[in-house]
Amino acid sequence: MLDVNTLVDDRQMRALTGLDRVTFCALAEPFTSGCQQEAHARFTDQRPRQRKAGGGRKGVLATSQQKLLLILYYLKTYPTFDVLAATFGLPRSKACEHAYHLAKALERTLRTLNVLPARAIDSLAQMQALFADVPVLLLDATERPHHRPQATVDQKADYLGKKKTDA
Repeated sequence: MLDVNTLVDDRQMRALTGLDRVTFCALAEPFTSGCQQEAHARFTDQRPRQRKAGGGRKGVLATSQQKLLLILYYLKTYPTFDVLAATFGLPRSKACEHAYHLAKALERTLRTLNVLPARAIDSLAQMQALFADVPVLLLDATERPHHRPQATVDQKADYLGKKKTDA
């Protein structure tokens, strides 16, 4: 099972998570509260709990450092869920579930620390403000083929005037 203590040096830590050990440890404490907030939000949105918080079977990932290592490893390397489960000693059925919930907890943590990048740009003025220090900005506007609708009326509405594709 992959664990924070089994990683021998910063190079191995960076290769698996993208962070060095000092940054990882600095992120672990806020991530603990992010996990707790995410779990609280997840359980308040559902039906009433059968057990008190903390009751029930203890998971394989006992500490928040193990949980942080799992999600950073997953986001850095994108292994299949079978490989993720084998690497961390999880049941295969729980690998996807852990990745989903821990990604939401990491996003919540990064938003709390104000280091989450902007996801969408709504206006030209906002884009100019974000990229004010960039001298040249290139946008990829590649035309991609798509399936045409079967109905004749819909085909005419989607027609762009191009006769042949270059592919």
